[in-house]
Amino acid sequence: MPAISVIIPVYNMGPWLRNCLESVLAQTFTSFECILVDDGSTDDSPQICDHYAKKDDRFRVIHKTNGGLSSARNAGLDDAAGEYIAFVDSDDVILPDYLKVLYEALHQNDADMSICGVEDVTESCQSLPSPALTQPTKEGCFGGDELLYEFYSPSSTYYTVAWNKLYSAHLWKDLRYPNGLIHEDDAVAHRLFHESRAVACVARPLYRYRLRSGSICRTGFSPARFDGVTALVMRCRYLAQNQLPKDLQSKALAACWRRYLSLCAQARQALTPAVYDRWHVEQMRMCTLLAPLPACRELSLREKASCLLWSARPLPHTNTEKGKE
Repeated sequence: MPAISVIIPVYNMGPWLRNCLESVLAQTFTSFECILVDDGSTDDSPQICDHYAKKDDRFRVIHKTNGGLSSARNAGLDDAAGEYIAFVDSDDVILPDYLKVLYEALHQNDADMSICGVEDVTESCQSLPSPALTQPTKEGCFGGDELLYEFYSPSSTYYTVAWNKLYSAHLWKDLRYPNGLIHEDDAVAHRLFHESRAVACVARPLYRYRLRSGSICRTGFSPARFDGVTALVMRCRYLAQNQLPKDLQSKALAACWRRYLSLCAQARQALTPAVYDRWHVEQMRMCTLLAPLPACRELSLREKASCLLWSARPLPHTNTEKGKE
């Protein structure tokens, strides 16, 4: 049985996929399986996946109808045989010691999760003129609940994304990504940390994140941008249900309301019927977070007033009406 299952969701990544898979082949840690989940690609990605499966028997392919990133990751989780799980996005690259360092950090610290640093690179996978690194607030091994506070620090990305980590498979036994949500990481990261006794944090940037103009996180405003609010509402509810510290709940609540208020401003400038419909749904969802709002110490009185206003005011229906708001 492989020690690690590397899950790579693939959707129309032909120009970058070989680069990604070659970086997996180059790993110094060799006890792994690589599950390529072809999520209904319409370019040459399925053929590339099949080629690597024939080239190395540690690679295997799942071909499925398109269901989105969450669906693809979940399909990989359902099929994974490894004791540990790692996610790699199909347009990114991992350095040769990626799996080795994360595996050793996890075992040396008797941890449930290990995390490494990330370097942002150009579309051609070159370092930026001024290196852009995402690293931990501090290195070492910490309790999972302790690191939940880092979700609201300048290094938050290091902790919340799915793909710079090695997980004990038991963390995923009863957990999957919400299908159809594009901010799926925000919807589950808190649960993974809460379930981890210990998390090993490594600063070394072993994961290279490719900055692409067409990636999910770098496109214009769409109704799906409100998925980020949905995910943060889920987090607030989870922290409250599990009676985590009040100051942590306050940070989570403030982050959720601020994300919502920011999107309200953006939605007014990009109003379409689809944006309106999703905005209305999210407004109703935010009303469920009004009760703890008065006690939130992270929000100013002015911010709380805005929260109350944008949870109750009628939304603009058209671009003409938008200008009157």
